[in-house]
Amino acid sequence: MNTFQRLVEAVADRFHASTDAHAEAQGLTVQRLPWGGRRIGHPMVGAYAAARRARVLRGDGDAIDRTFVDVRHPAGRR
Repeated sequence: MNTFQRLVEAVADRFHASTDAHAEAQGLTVQRLPWGGRRIGHPMVGAYAAARRARVLRGDGDAIDRTFVDVRHPAGRR
C-alpha cells in the first residue's frame, strides 16, 4: 500500500466515523474497502438468501421466486 492510499484511507476513516458507528449501532456490518470505500450490509442477508434458495429448490417458492429461478434447469446444466 502506498503512502497516498494510506492517506486517503485515513481521511475516509475520519470522515465516515460517525456514519460507521451509526450503522453498527443499528446492527449492520461495515466493511472497509480499499481507497476509503465502505460496504454496509445486514449480517443475516446470507442466511436469508440460503433459506430462500432452499425453499425454491424444494418447490415451495412463490411466483416471484419462480420468475427468477429456473428450478428445472439450474445454472450449468442446460
